[in-house]
Amino acid sequence: MTDVRFAFAVLADVPRIATLIELAYRGLTAATGWTNESELLTGPRSSPAEVESLVRDPEARFLMAIEDDRLVGCVLLKKYKAGAYFGMFAIDPSIQQKGLGKAVVAQAGVAARELWGAAFLRLTVISLRNALIEWYERRGFVRTGERERFPFESATGALRTDFDLVVLQKPL
Repeated sequence: MTDVRFAFAVLADVPRIATLIELAYRGLTAATGWTNESELLTGPRSSPAEVESLVRDPEARFLMAIEDDRLVGCVLLKKYKAGAYFGMFAIDPSIQQKGLGKAVVAQAGVAARELWGAAFLRLTVISLRNALIEWYERRGFVRTGERERFPFESATGALRTDFDLVVLQKPL
């Protein structure tokens, strides 16, 4: 990983954020990375319209990791009570396992504190994704004991339905 800089997305960034999210979560390229959902879900993970609505939301920000003018990582931060929701976390599968994910998580915490005085980051992970849950736990996230229903009605292409979402939180 060379010099990575962080920036918040603007409307012009919507297409590349939407592309990166799809690349990291769905399809053949995603399947080469260890964090994908391709064995559980098919179809789009998001859409440019959804990403645009989040970029326009005054209580949300996409934090982007940029290397040599190329978007290599992103995460959605959204104000949530006294903290921030951490979601749509995507790292380009071709450069996963090189430390960028750890750097994005760390910068997300800094950004959430600066933006909203956030006391914590909160996220949800598909309950069957044990390795990913453990990865977040090594970054300081703790299982809250809460679980949320997976939105099968709005998520396309569920290959199975025997899972829900585990809620984790990290104090900042």
